[in-house]
Amino acid sequence: MIKILSAVVLISASLFAQDFDAFLDNALKNSPYLKSSNLSLSQAREQGSVMTRYKNPSLDLEYSSFKPDNFSDDNGYRAAFTQPVRLWGVGSDTEAYADATLKKAASNYSLSYAEFTRDISLLYTEYANQRKKLELAGEELEIAKHIYDISKERSSAGTISRGEMLQAQVDYEMVEIKAQTLNLDIQDTYFKLLKFAGIRNEVELDFKYEFKLAADASSLKNPSINYLKSYKEEAKASSQINSNRVKWVDITAEFENEPDQNIMRVGASIPLAIFNTSSEEMQIAKLEADKTELLIENENAKISIENIKLKKQRELLLLLKSKNEETLKTQIKLLKMFEDGYKIASINLLELQNIKNRVIKTKESLIKIDTALNQNAITTNYIAGAYNE
Repeated sequence: MIKILSAVVLISASLFAQDFDAFLDNALKNSPYLKSSNLSLSQAREQGSVMTRYKNPSLDLEYSSFKPDNFSDDNGYRAAFTQPVRLWGVGSDTEAYADATLKKAASNYSLSYAEFTRDISLLYTEYANQRKKLELAGEELEIAKHIYDISKERSSAGTISRGEMLQAQVDYEMVEIKAQTLNLDIQDTYFKLLKFAGIRNEVELDFKYEFKLAADASSLKNPSINYLKSYKEEAKASSQINSNRVKWVDITAEFENEPDQNIMRVGASIPLAIFNTSSEEMQIAKLEADKTELLIENENAKISIENIKLKKQRELLLLLKSKNEETLKTQIKLLKMFEDGYKIASINLLELQNIKNRVIKTKESLIKIDTALNQNAITTNYIAGAYNE
């Protein structure tokens, strides 16, 4: 038996292959990309603390020297303490904005998490598709080898020409080349998958995983819509902050000591919102919120039509799969009949190879359909929000 067939059997028979759920869980926990994205939550939390914290007070100290005419020198001093105070209502608006910023960061991370899960799942389906084709190439190789063995026996018996036997040999060797080419393609897809997952070492992966539609999809929310809504809420919170024309006042307490008197002062410094009323900033934030609302409407429309497409596509794929499975049963029966017929010379080699190729083509179609069904489920689940953290 040739090396490539041995490799196919070895790969397919592995008892230590990791299933996709375990692989995905490992990738989600260890992905540098997601870890980096998760840091934005900590950043947003710290930024919220910066926005809501109070300003530092200031302390003024002065020393005075008095020299009245014909009198002895005397001294004095002044101490002033100033504390900026946030006006009533501004604090709660600032806290609301900080909270909106944190929620936007959280929804952005959830979006990254969902996109990562979707993309790694789609990459896995490509890898699984090629592995199944390689497994099928092993089956095709066995059939071609069986036909080749029959042709050698018939050639030795003189019932077919040497040329026909060589034709069977060429067909057998071409399947070997096909399997080896598939093996090269698998290596490329496999390492692309590991690279995306952020995994440093090779792992043996199971390739028979089937993706199911989320059972509770109706209660979930699309990650892109979630992010846009949080972005809109942040813009609205920003607009609310800018609606406060005056945000801070300075409260000052001062004590002044002079040679002949002590002076105590308490006052407030209030900025006058005459030229800078933050009206432009408020309008910009409001326009940003309105723009985001339109983007949400557009995204909802896209999601609605995409869901209709995915549903119809799935129905057609399931119907096509059923028809191919029925056809395959008939083709396998026919192949067995043709193999038996070829042994007794009632069927020629061309007819046998033709039905063999049809069986392989139908099986390849079933692999393609299964891959499309998996990708359909992945995309549907992502849109529904099944991959949100």
